[in-house]
Amino acid sequence: MVDVSKAQDGGIIKKILTEGAGDTPSTGNEVSVHYTGRLLDGSVFDSSKDRDQLFKFKVGTGQVIKGWDEGIVTMKRGEVAILTCKPEYAYGASGSPPKIPPNSTLEFEVEMHDFYGEDCTESSDGGVLKSTTVAGTGLSNPREGATVKISWVMSHMDRELEKRSAEFILGDGAAHDIVPGIETALLKMKKGETAKVTVKSLYAYGNVGNAELAVPGAADLTYLLTLESFEQAKYKYEMDGAEKIKFAEQVKQWYQRRVREYQTFQHYFKQINLSLVPIPLTSYYGQPRCLL
Repeated sequence: MVDVSKAQDGGIIKKILTEGAGDTPSTGNEVSVHYTGRLLDGSVFDSSKDRDQLFKFKVGTGQVIKGWDEGIVTMKRGEVAILTCKPEYAYGASGSPPKIPPNSTLEFEVEMHDFYGEDCTESSDGGVLKSTTVAGTGLSNPREGATVKISWVMSHMDRELEKRSAEFILGDGAAHDIVPGIETALLKMKKGETAKVTVKSLYAYGNVGNAELAVPGAADLTYLLTLESFEQAKYKYEMDGAEKIKFAEQVKQWYQRRVREYQTFQHYFKQINLSLVPIPLTSYYGQPRCLL
């Protein structure tokens, strides 16, 4: 048995019943578990197995009791463990009437089924999954139009293919050879955060790949991405006259570049005899917010 509480105060004691394999979840990952909760006298107060339905939640985000947020992140896929949580890591002095009395120490037998990164896509299609490895600071995320400074290491099948940094306006990544998946993930990151980002080929280099970087076609890529800093774009009410004119010109140039890039993209796929269904520019490149 081992104390897995961050404070190492004996608040969460873990006993492994069945060893798991592989890595463990990160803060923000969605996990799927089966569990049975018991009081110390052995009486069951809740069980997902009785409902025959996996329990899913985002770990480390306060959706569950503190004992789970800190204990579940130590579990591997396939692992079965008992987490014994003191009251301050469970339901505290109030308990959870009528089944859990005040100041109760609880035992949870938990079976880790699966976990995956936070889905950053608007369509929730799993194309960009983010797992935080180093937490960021502050409460805000960069919004489109923010100036961001980032660095990353990109790999494919555990082979490192690219290591670089960039500073650019979020929403204009294509002009800096930055794949759409990176920009999608940045919208969900905090300043100073480092995350493992899994990018499906649709949000990376597609079926064509990138010969210069040795990325094959239809390749899913992994990025270790750090948002070093960002400066938000100003809203309309924050801009003076000169800033509004400058921003309007930037938006105009942005759309002109997008049109040229889309025309090149469409022409290339016609050349290789692929059936290309026209898509709005905004669905491929993201939609800028005109603040004027």
